[in-house]
Amino acid sequence: MMKSKRFEPIREIASTSAKDLSRAMGEAGLKVAELEGKVQQLQSYRDDYLRNSQSAGPIDAVKLQNYRMFLDRLGEALRQQLKLLDAARAEYEKRRALWSEKRIEAESLGRVVDRFRKEERHAADRREQREGDDAALRASVAARVETGNH
Repeated sequence: MMKSKRFEPIREIASTSAKDLSRAMGEAGLKVAELEGKVQQLQSYRDDYLRNSQSAGPIDAVKLQNYRMFLDRLGEALRQQLKLLDAARAEYEKRRALWSEKRIEAESLGRVVDRFRKEERHAADRREQREGDDAALRASVAARVETGNH
């Protein structure tokens, strides 16, 4: 069996795996973008709340306590989203590294298969040339033998 035929399924598996990892990396990238949007939204909301509450005028103790509790909850929500965002970014980087590694492997296997095919074509061309030369030689010998017998 030709080397290119033996390596082709391996190359195909690596290529498919690289495509799957690329898709997983894309999904992880979307998750990062989604979480970045949530963080930005929470930060904007907090900034707006701080800006609007400062211009609200005098504040009593109950309002101040409610204000601080709300800001604490908002701060906690923001910390949680940032934690999720960090985890999502780490997952994205992990998937990107796996994809990059598999893509390089698939490309390398592709080059190996291409080289084997090229070598096999050259071998087939040389074989055809030899067979053609042998056929011409046999025809020439046969023609000489025939002319020598007549």
